[in-house]
Amino acid sequence: MAATDSRNDAYIRDLPLLARLPDDDLKALASRGRVRRFTSGATIFHEGDPGDAIYVVVEGRIRMSRLSGSGSEATLALIGPGDCTGELALFDGRPRSATATAMQATRTFVVSRDDFVNWVRDRPGAALALLETLSLRIRRTNDIVTDLVFLDLAHRLAKHLLTLAAAHADGPSSRRPRLQVTQAELASMLGVSRESVNKQLNQFARDGWITLSRGAVIIDDASALRTFA
Repeated sequence: MAATDSRNDAYIRDLPLLARLPDDDLKALASRGRVRRFTSGATIFHEGDPGDAIYVVVEGRIRMSRLSGSGSEATLALIGPGDCTGELALFDGRPRSATATAMQATRTFVVSRDDFVNWVRDRPGAALALLETLSLRIRRTNDIVTDLVFLDLAHRLAKHLLTLAAAHADGPSSRRPRLQVTQAELASMLGVSRESVNKQLNQFARDGWITLSRGAVIIDDASALRTFA
């Protein structure tokens, strides 16, 4: 039992949402979760489903998407190991605002909303720490909206590649982060056509900033991207 608790603790210890929590609070929350596995292509939850749990990605990758009124699909985010989805449901219990799909065999650590609410009721200090973390996410959302209004595609794409590199690179010390993301996924995330993204990525490649490979983008010169963005 102790070994299981230790593994559960490791699953959530580095989660950005919980970064401000003390060890005792983390261990108490970890003891309430369970591991769930999903095959590639499996739907973890649909937009509109009850918001009844948070999913922490242990291994694999999850695509968050949403349908427009006309039926077109937009990719909102790609969630990799060490990140989570469904956290808003922990606080408001409202239906899911997006669909989560496993892009490959994926293992998650799941805490139900009921368990989370019971945990946080006994820990007002933890509640404050969580609110501080969520406020940072709201600020990042404001930055995204501002970029959408004021930046052209080239600058938005450069910033987005750097964001993905920080979150999903193959190893924190990699000098040439390899981003497992397709051009279609990038286009969906930025709300533009695949052709527009392809044209700009090829320009970055000619500049020597990135290398394009099948289903991936390799960052060759992050400094140049940062200066441009």
